[in-house]
Order: sequence, then C-alpha cells, then structure tokens
Amino acid sequence: MKDWKYNELFDAIQETFEELLVENRGYRYAIAKLADEFDNLGKIEDIIVDTAIGEIAIGHDKIFVGRSEGITKRLSMFNPQEVGNELTLEEIKDLSRRINTVIEGLKNTEVDYNPSAE
Repeated sequence: MKDWKYNELFDAIQETFEELLVENRGYRYAIAKLADEFDNLGKIEDIIVDTAIGEIAIGHDKIFVGRSEGITKRLSMFNPQEVGNELTLEEIKDLSRRINTVIEGLKNTEVDYNPSAE
C-alpha cells in the first residue's frame, strides 16, 4: 500500500462518508460519492475501499443492486496470499473477517433497482 496505511484508509472513508452526510443528500448519494472519490487507488486499496463501503452499506436498509453485485464480486475474488507483502498478518486476518461480514451482510440487505443516488 503505497499512499495509505491499513486503518488510515478505513478511517478516511468513514470520515468522508460522515462529511458527505452533512450535505443532506442521503446515504445513497454518500456511498456513490465514496465509490467515485476512492476509486483506483491500487489493488489492495480497492479491496479495502469495497470492504469499507460494504460495511457502511449493510448498515442501511437498501443498497443499489449494481453496487451490491460489484462489491460482492470483487470481494469474493480476494486472495489473502496475494497481499502478504503489503499487509501484516493481523491486517490480513482483520480484512478477511471484514470481507466475510460484508459478503454475508449484502446477502441480507435489500437491493434497490433505482440507479438514482438522490
């Protein structure tokens, strides 16, 4: 991870989400904006971004179907052996646990077919 530390990226995403909520445009807008602002940071970073956004999403009543499917697909391909040189063993264990929680949570979160983030 070139520009971020593991927990720093999770914290930055959560902080940005909270700042976006202040704009009173709703959590769907905030999640869409997060996905845009934290896009293509790097292979491991993108996994962390999907995990953090997934954690936020499963805390709400609905998630856009495209976002849910995309996060689930990308996180399902996570291979802990591929990140051993960038994350500590403790970080890999934490990330794996969080990924599993997100994937299971998304299965139980109602999907919304309306693409509007407003």
